[in-house]
This record gives sequence, C-alpha cells and structure tokens, in this order.
Amino acid sequence: MARKRKKPAAVRIGARDLLWNYAQLARMYAIELLVVSLLLAIVSIVLEATSEDGWSWTWLGTLVGITGITGLVFFPLLRSWLRRGGLPSISLPDAQPAGGSRMLAAAPSDWTRFAALTGVLLFVSAFATLLFLVAVLGRGGTAEGVVIGVILAWGFVTLEDGRRITRTEADEKRVYWAAARRPWGAGNRLVYTVTRS
Repeated sequence: MARKRKKPAAVRIGARDLLWNYAQLARMYAIELLVVSLLLAIVSIVLEATSEDGWSWTWLGTLVGITGITGLVFFPLLRSWLRRGGLPSISLPDAQPAGGSRMLAAAPSDWTRFAALTGVLLFVSAFATLLFLVAVLGRGGTAEGVVIGVILAWGFVTLEDGRRITRTEADEKRVYWAAARRPWGAGNRLVYTVTRS
C-alpha cells in the first residue's frame, strides 16, 4: 500500500523577518543587469573618448556589433546553463508553506536599500571585469562588447525567468516569498502563501 505523502511543515517566520516577493526579486535583478549593461556601454564610450586616440565610428561599430553577437550567442547558452541551478525558478519546488503570527512584506524603503546595494555591487564587479579584459585584450571595442553582451543576455534570461515564476504562481494559486531579516538580506529561505482567488 502506498504511503501518504506528508504535508510539509510550515516555516516559522520570525518577528524580525521580512517577506520579499520572489517574482519581484527576479525582475529587480533582471532590470539591474540590463541597466548595468547600458551603464557599461556609456562608461566605455566615455573612456574611449577621453583616451589619447579618442573614439571613432569604427570603434563604436565594433562595440555595437560585438555586443549584439555576444548577446545572441549567450542568450540560449545562459538560458540552458542557468536552468541547471542558476535561475530563481529552480528553487520553487523546495519552497515550504509560510507560518507565523507576524509575517510582514518588505516595505518600499527596504526594496530601495536592497536594490541600491545590489545595483552598486553588480556595477562595480562588472566594471572591474570590463577593465581587466580591456587591459588583457586591449582597446578596440571587442572586450567591452563581450562583457556588455554577456550581462545583457543574462538580464534577459533572468527577466524571462521572472515571468516564469509569475505564471507558476498563477497556475498553483500561490505567492512565493524569500524570507530574511532586515535590513539588507533578501533571504535564502523560500516560502509560499496560498492565494484566496
């Protein structure tokens, strides 16, 4: 006789924990990646324009072309590779029901602080990578285009995954949350609440 599957125990949400909407987190990361790629393009143009040689239409064409080619190549590669463990939606089956007497959603001010922190960290790390590749490969638009194209593709893959989470929530009549203590963390415990509709 088949055993009855036990219902997962509810995860207790502590008084200092906040709930961060998981689909919104994925969209936030995606938008930040897209913005960082745009900022890197602007910074690359400024750096090239202030160099000894200055910028040229050839350099700009190389930057745009390499960015486009890299983005087109890396979009399917990242989508396939990140589905093995790097996308937010991979964690949805591990979510447990949320429980507790005091469950608070993160406030707009919490989102602003967290978005500012992650945005700065993403930009600094991407800019450091760009400078490293330019130092190794030299200027010319190729190194800059590769970095910008990869981050651009990563952003679109994450944006697509955010839509996947939203569809899953609608199908399962659930809302997924990342639970964490304030003020900076967005959580490593994934929980869900059931919608009444």
